[in-house]
Amino acid sequence: METSKIYAVFGNPILHSKSPQLFNSVFSAFGINALYTRIRPQSATDLIDIIKSMPISGANITAPYKRDVLNLVDVVALDAEKIGAINSIVNSNGRLIGYNTDHYGVTQSLKEAGIDIPNSSCLVLGGGGAARSAVYGLMRQGAKVFICNRTISKAKEIADDFGCTLMNWQEFNSSLNFDVVVSTIVPEAIPHFMDTIRFNYLFDASYKPSAVYRIAQAKGAKIVSGERWLLHQAIEAFRLFIGDNPPFELMEKGLANKLSKSDLKILNYPSSSLAEICKLRADLIISSKGIDTATTKKITYEETRKAFGS
Repeated sequence: METSKIYAVFGNPILHSKSPQLFNSVFSAFGINALYTRIRPQSATDLIDIIKSMPISGANITAPYKRDVLNLVDVVALDAEKIGAINSIVNSNGRLIGYNTDHYGVTQSLKEAGIDIPNSSCLVLGGGGAARSAVYGLMRQGAKVFICNRTISKAKEIADDFGCTLMNWQEFNSSLNFDVVVSTIVPEAIPHFMDTIRFNYLFDASYKPSAVYRIAQAKGAKIVSGERWLLHQAIEAFRLFIGDNPPFELMEKGLANKLSKSDLKILNYPSSSLAEICKLRADLIISSKGIDTATTKKITYEETRKAFGS
């Protein structure tokens, strides 16, 4: 039986993404005739072209394309417009509608951890799309939100857009107490004030233990994993794509499914047909239009190294 619908997560790099495990676990258990895979596009424009040409029924968008696709879809939902980034695209008969489910990932994860968001004080670290989503979601739920980023202009833009409190990275007021620190900064970054501020929870967007994670652990703070963010934003994306609620426990179990390096199925598009992609159930599709074999091999090497290590 041919696969009727294809869904995908787009990014660069992208092989590390666990989104296929979440969606395919539900598709398999309920006999849904669909495949969810990973696609490495060449650009935001290429990403949109692939959604239309393959076609992709629903797409999740990750770095570095969340803001770039904003002006390339046909319709932008209110949450995505306010956040200024898209992480989910629904292909409605060729009409592309952009949404943002990241803010659900933040608020649902914190509620799950037992945090009373409306009465909480939250410090968000970062200045990109993930930070904007976190600030939007937390303020929408009534939290008192502070934003801080090494590049203060990015933090100021978020503060101006959403009305949260701007904190100075270099001259941070370490006497403040926070219920939650939400970190969207790169894993190796070490804010100098993390050792001195007091907080109860760290919500780290990174899947793997980061420098901020290690500091929080040493301070005895409770940790909310970035995998919870992934799970809860995916549940909302599933509703957009399929029109129904996925079984929570089944999708959660998908987080434990690991990609096998020895059994990777990596194909190129458009040189590989849609039938071949579905038959082999490709783990990764590389957009190869206009690039030579040496370049696609280099991309394959880079993706594998970043997903599994050297």
